[in-house]
Amino acid sequence: MDRATIEADVFGGVLLLANKFQIWGDGIVPGMTMKQLFLLLLISKIGKQNPTLTEIAAFSGTSRQNVKKMLEQLETKGYAVLCKSETDGRAMCVSLTEKAAAYFAENEATSAKALNGLFSEITTDALTVTKQTLDKLLDFLGVSV
Repeated sequence: MDRATIEADVFGGVLLLANKFQIWGDGIVPGMTMKQLFLLLLISKIGKQNPTLTEIAAFSGTSRQNVKKMLEQLETKGYAVLCKSETDGRAMCVSLTEKAAAYFAENEATSAKALNGLFSEITTDALTVTKQTLDKLLDFLGVSV
């Protein structure tokens, strides 16, 4: 198989895998979609108290509008709070609630078991190479990991 075919197969495989991961993940975590959970996890890892929608969008690699829409849904469910920035009246800030922290704690074992099952047939060496490859692709796309 030539390199161009392999590249096309990898690109298509990553897109297909992303869709399948989302469907799989939506069935694991109760009460929210995989994208919503991923957004909450990113916010918890952003390293800043009450980040703005713009900062979260940049960190997550999606649009501000998409982040706002998901956060409005999460706010309705009680996992996040949106409020005006104290330093910039145009900016919206986000804070995660105690309910979000409790959700992480309650579902940590379930999530870990699911990930363990997902990767159970893949060697550590294969996972390491996959991570290195993904890191290089993300770096090329301007996403720091």
